Amino acid sequence: MRAFFGIGLPAQIRREVKGFTDNIRSSLPRMKWVEEENLHITLRFLSEVDEKRIPEISSAASKAAKAVKQFSTILGRLGAFPNSRKARVFWWGLARGAEDAGQIFNNLERNLVNSGFEPERKPYHPHITLARLRNPVPLPVDDFKPPEHLGFPASTFTLYQSILTPQGPIYKVIEEFRLG
Repeated sequence: MRAFFGIGLPAQIRREVKGFTDNIRSSLPRMKWVEEENLHITLRFLSEVDEKRIPEISSAASKAAKAVKQFSTILGRLGAFPNSRKARVFWWGLARGAEDAGQIFNNLERNLVNSGFEPERKPYHPHITLARLRNPVPLPVDDFKPPEHLGFPASTFTLYQSILTPQGPIYKVIEEFRLG
């Protein structure tokens, strides 16, 4: 099964993010936009995992969650991976809470690597994926002004299963982990 960790967004925040992307969508016609119900702050993608390893993964996540207290988030600037000149992913980062999300990632990473998972090769950057592109294009991220002071308290993170379908991915909650 394909699996990943993320911080789920409250329904109101997902609606606000969707409202923002709806307003700029016509300016960026070639993008594949993330569905409102799938919006989350990415923590760690696991790729394909054997279902038999879920208890081991859950144990690693439980330990990671206990070591981080609940925290507040505020969404910050927009960006693109790998960069705005050759964008493949359009994202919205964190202005507040990035260090806390980074601590969760570091704890997860350490525990997962100790359990035999391959280390993540890319540096961690907490973000909400807004859209993807098949072919890299320049993306004028500074042209768009997202709402300010949009945030929420983060008290949990989630292990999700990602089920790929022709209509797009479906995310199924496997387990939720309470911080602190």
